[in-house]
Amino acid sequence: MSSIAETIDIALAAVGPETEGRLRDVVAEFEGLTLAQEERVSALATAVAAIAKGHHGRHVSVYLEAVRTWSLEISEMLQPAKMELRFIPETGVIEDAARTLYCGLDAVIDRMRREGIDIRDRLVTELAVVARFLGQHDSQTIAIAMIAVNRALADPNYRRGAVVRVPLREVAGAFSQALDIARMEPQGRA
Repeated sequence: MSSIAETIDIALAAVGPETEGRLRDVVAEFEGLTLAQEERVSALATAVAAIAKGHHGRHVSVYLEAVRTWSLEISEMLQPAKMELRFIPETGVIEDAARTLYCGLDAVIDRMRREGIDIRDRLVTELAVVARFLGQHDSQTIAIAMIAVNRALADPNYRRGAVVRVPLREVAGAFSQALDIARMEPQGRA
């Protein structure tokens, strides 16, 4: 079994220099956005949901599992610090940032399709970009983001590109409370 890095290298070698250049432009454009961490995570979740809805039909759950697994593997390699929660992100900023990413990837994938690039290489390329960004966060943030994506896609009223809010504050707060309760010494009898 090859590593993620080897798999990505093989896929990028298949896309050719022009498509790889366009892919690098999409990545640079998203990286260049001035986003708070909360906005970036919600934009990534929004983009993942839009890509899953737009391109993966019956295989959404498999795609989401691949995104989660690759992101966690990248996160394990990078060992990012736990995310600090500062404020509630603005929906408009999230929507614009997500659109930059998923529309850019749509264009790259369409170009690859027209050039006859194998579906496996298209999928690996798409996964590599999304997992690279999501993997820059700690495992708890990745888990919460993927739960939010799954919930959004399970909603029958979800429309492609709708903002997926990642409730880091609420979940992190509940998680901290659960830890505090677990550390408490038992007192009395129930």
